[in-house]
Amino acid sequence: MARSSTLHTKETSMTCIGLDVGHSAVKMAWRGKNGKIKRKIFPSVAVPAMTITDKEASDQAKKETVTVNGLEYFFGETAVHEVGSIAVTGLHDRWLEMPEFQALVQGAINIVKDDTGVIHSVTAGLPPSIFSDQNLKLRNIISLCTDAEVRVHQEPAGVAMQNRLDESGIMIPDSTGDLGVVAIGRYTTDFMAMLDGRWVQGAAGSARGMSRAANLVMRKLNEQGYKIDYLDADDALWKKSIKYNGANNDVTPVVEIALHVLASEIFDATSNKFGDTGRKMEKILVAGGGAGLMFDGLKKYWPQAVLVEDPRFAVAEGFRRAGEGLWNIRNK
Repeated sequence: MARSSTLHTKETSMTCIGLDVGHSAVKMAWRGKNGKIKRKIFPSVAVPAMTITDKEASDQAKKETVTVNGLEYFFGETAVHEVGSIAVTGLHDRWLEMPEFQALVQGAINIVKDDTGVIHSVTAGLPPSIFSDQNLKLRNIISLCTDAEVRVHQEPAGVAMQNRLDESGIMIPDSTGDLGVVAIGRYTTDFMAMLDGRWVQGAAGSARGMSRAANLVMRKLNEQGYKIDYLDADDALWKKSIKYNGANNDVTPVVEIALHVLASEIFDATSNKFGDTGRKMEKILVAGGGAGLMFDGLKKYWPQAVLVEDPRFAVAEGFRRAGEGLWNIRNK
C-alpha cells in the first residue's frame, strides 16, 4: 500500500509538457499537480508591449507579458486585443528567427510553470521540411525559456505517439505499427509514414496548409467584387459565408473548390513521398487544426483514413505522453 502511494506522488509531481507552436495557435498539454491532464490553447500572436491605463486590463496583461532580449511582449489574447485582430505572421520557414516566436514559447512555459511550479521536460516539434535545418535552433530557443530537458521531434510523430501510447506514456498492446500521419496546419500539412513501428526516413515531408485554401478563397472572392483580406477568407472557410455590407453571403461553392484543390495537392505530395509504403498502412491518422474541414476530401483518397480524437491537440498530447513515458522509465 505504501509503495502505491509513493508511485502516485511521484507521477503527480512530474511535469512533462507537450508543446505545439502552430502558426494559428499555441497548444500545450501537461499533467497538473492533482495528476489530471490539462490542456491550454492561445492565439499565436505576440506584439511589443505598450502601456495600458485601465487597471483591470493592465492586471490581465501582466499575466500575458514576457521578456525577450530585454524587450517586453504581449502574447495570446492580450496581444490580439491590443492589435485589434489576429495578426497573420510567421507564414514562412524563418519564423523561428523572430523574437515573437520566442515570446510565444516563453508564454507557454510560464503558463505551465505558474500551475505546477516546476517543469521536468518539454517535448516540441517542427515540420519535416525544416526539421534537419532547424531542430537545434528550436531546442536552443526552448532552453532559453526553461531549465527543463528539451526534446524536438518531427511534428507528425506526436500524432502517432497519441495513437500508440496510453495517457502515462506506455505502449498500448496491439497498437499498429503500420500507419501514416497527415497533420494539417495553417502554414504546412506535414506527413510521415511508419512500418513495423519504425519511421520510414524517405516518407516524411510537408505540403501546403490551410493558408493555401484561404488564399484561393480570397483571390476568387476578390474577383467577384468582394474586397476582403486573408482573415476574412480564413473565416469564410469555416462558415462558408461572408458578412459583407451588412448581409450574410453564401460562398459555399468557392470554399468547396478551394478545399478540393488543397485535398488534391495534399494527396499528391503525400503519395509521392509514401510511394509503395502507402498501400501497406492499416491507418492514416488525420490531425491538425484543418483536419475537420479536410477529412471528407482526404477520405475519398484513403479509405483507411481516421480522424483522430481532438485533432488540434493531437501533436501536443502525443508529445506529452512520450515525454512522460520516457521520464517514468528513467526514474523508476
